Amino acid sequence: MFAKELRKGKVEPRESRPPGEICLLLDNVYDTFNVGGMYRVADAAGVGRIYHCGDTPVPPDPKIARASVGLYQYIAHEHRPDILELVDSLSEQGYKIVVLEQDPKSRPFDQVAYAKHLGNGHRGIALIVGNETFGVQKEVSDKADLIVELPMYGVNKSLNVVVATGIVLYQIRRSLASV
Repeated sequence: MFAKELRKGKVEPRESRPPGEICLLLDNVYDTFNVGGMYRVADAAGVGRIYHCGDTPVPPDPKIARASVGLYQYIAHEHRPDILELVDSLSEQGYKIVVLEQDPKSRPFDQVAYAKHLGNGHRGIALIVGNETFGVQKEVSDKADLIVELPMYGVNKSLNVVVATGIVLYQIRRSLASV
């Protein structure tokens, strides 16, 4: 019953937000079900805004609506064709730019004190996640303050982008709650 009301936009949003501002940038995430899943993860972790960058599909696509269980109606979102301009703008606004990507410069996601960066005058954290096949564009990663990754211990070299994003968002949220 709750999911039905949520899909129709008839659920009252919570007034309070957890401490620390987080926004999520989707860098050419093409699959509409992944985009919808991002809304579910973002809502659960208290993300304030989702940016659909490049060719990332934007609500109200019916597949995004279904996969998000209607949560696209509750989280601020917008399309930005040029992610590099957006990253520059968010950086100027005081956001710490964090990229989730396998990279020689990356650090394990759970070995970063995200909250300590906010003490350095940063307004919040902008987490950037990338395309299901190609990841985050190198030009975007080059602008990051920090690159994090999930260590992979099995045969597979990566997780689904929604799963990986959820894990990292909760680690960021946990860190911000400790301030």
